[in-house]
Amino acid sequence: MKNINGILFDMDGTILDSEDLWDKAQIQFLKENDIVATPNDFGDFKGLSYKHFYPLFIKKFNIQSSINDIRFKLRTYLYKIMETELKYIKGFEDFYKTHIKGTKLKVGLVTNTTRLSYQKIQTCINVNDYFDFVITVNEAKEPKPSSIPYLQAMDCLSLHPNETIIIEDSKIGLISAINSKAKVIGITTSLTDGEITKIDKNILIANSYDDISIYFKN
Repeated sequence: MKNINGILFDMDGTILDSEDLWDKAQIQFLKENDIVATPNDFGDFKGLSYKHFYPLFIKKFNIQSSINDIRFKLRTYLYKIMETELKYIKGFEDFYKTHIKGTKLKVGLVTNTTRLSYQKIQTCINVNDYFDFVITVNEAKEPKPSSIPYLQAMDCLSLHPNETIIIEDSKIGLISAINSKAKVIGITTSLTDGEITKIDKNILIANSYDDISIYFKN
């Protein structure tokens, strides 16, 4: 890709194969509350910040516990699962080594995950080896789907939207990215080609990091 000086990545579902782990934590919590659920029940939650997720989760499953109690239990389950199952999305590490490492590209991570969860993730997998600059939901002035987190990252890295690529996977994240006016690649780890196209026809669709590599070679 020509005239690109920066790349911003989402985290869960984009560089980390973590969405299924969050699903497992939710299923475990709901099972203990005698509620049967499958990953198909969690589609509307993908990419949401905790501020938006918990009220919707409580409403959908008619849970009587407080948000704080639910957050504590879900995080406990998730952190335990991450210790043995967390890994990178297939192809991310090779893509980084081929197209980013050793270049002058500015690179950042922009996530709706909390700083606390990010720190736990860092104890399980070496995310900081790839990203010197990270904005979590705690530092963002507004969470995704607002474009503000990505605009904050561009400002901090002295990037203009027209020289920035954003790689995202969820509807919430893609809306945030496209409204930042940057160029956007949607990787199909959470959504289908058609679902991504419905969000915005200008989003470049990639079924893998091999596809993203092809975009960068053109």
